Order: sequence, then structure tokens, then C-alpha cells
Amino acid sequence: MSKRTTIELDELLLARAKKALGAKTTRATVEEALRRVAEQAEAEHRIRRQAQLQYLRDFAKHADVDVLLSDEAWR
Repeated sequence: MSKRTTIELDELLLARAKKALGAKTTRATVEEALRRVAEQAEAEHRIRRQAQLQYLRDFAKHADVDVLLSDEAWR
């Protein structure tokens, strides 16, 4: 799916991005940059999620869950 839009771009930044990405057109440059940013953010999200899940798994090894669930723990 495509969307047509008009935006103002910094020409020097666009030229740098085109060169860095090896893109021939402005559209290819913008699409590649957006793809890379989205993939990086998604990968970072997966890493954070895995770290959180591992923390929760490890927490159960170090905490007495029965005590935490009991009324005694919160008095």
C-alpha cells in the first residue's frame, strides 16, 4: 500500500542518506530509511521483551512466591 504525501526535506541530509543507503531516488531513500528504523525498533522491542521474561523466570527462583501471595507478606 502506498500513500502520496508532500514533505519538506533537508537536501543535504537527503543526499547523505542516499549516499549511505546506496539509493538512487528520494523515494527509495525514504522507504529504506523507514524500513531500517522500523526493523531496528522491532528488534530492540524483542530484546527488551526477552530480557523481561528472563527476569521474571529468574525472579521465581529467588523469591518465595507462596509468601508473596500470602496475606502475611502484606501486613
